[in-house]
Amino acid sequence: MSLSDSAPLSTPPKRGDGADAHDGGHAHGLREARSWLTGEAFQNFARSPSTTLSMMGGKSITLATDRVRAAPALTPTLSGALGQNAIGLGVWGLMAPKSVNRFLGMDANPQMVQLLFGAREMATGLRLVSDPTCTTALWSRVAGDVFDIAVLRSLDRPDNPQRTNVRIAMGVVLAVTALDVLAAVRMSTVKRTCD
Repeated sequence: MSLSDSAPLSTPPKRGDGADAHDGGHAHGLREARSWLTGEAFQNFARSPSTTLSMMGGKSITLATDRVRAAPALTPTLSGALGQNAIGLGVWGLMAPKSVNRFLGMDANPQMVQLLFGAREMATGLRLVSDPTCTTALWSRVAGDVFDIAVLRSLDRPDNPQRTNVRIAMGVVLAVTALDVLAAVRMSTVKRTCD
């Protein structure tokens, strides 16, 4: 329905149409204003990041949205969740590196665990929470996942008393790696239409 097809905004409402007789036709005007973006105009707006609407008097207005938020809506949400998960792991690695060693059956230097595990996870996590569309942080997570998988593979040996924990951690890291790669690939192919 175009604006030119609608009744004038100043037309008073008829009795029995549900509008209050004391509103001076404002309720009717609001209904007409909402009807501008219907039919073909709404379909165009849903498919495109912007659409132009014709107004009375030959004027037009353009409505626009951010394609980064509109097209891959799930991906920024997933990235944010991955960032929160990384912050949790980063806190564990930074605050309790000996606990990480015990859980995985490692005999690593606690400062090394804090640096290679805690600080790395914290940095990428904070970056993703502040900007879930940051592809460099997502690809950094993928590189960190590859490092974690290599470390866990070396710990998956019969003489490790925490081998069960290592295998559980390996399964979790493989699942998270798949999500990291998915988010990184999707955000890398998004064409931004905003600054």
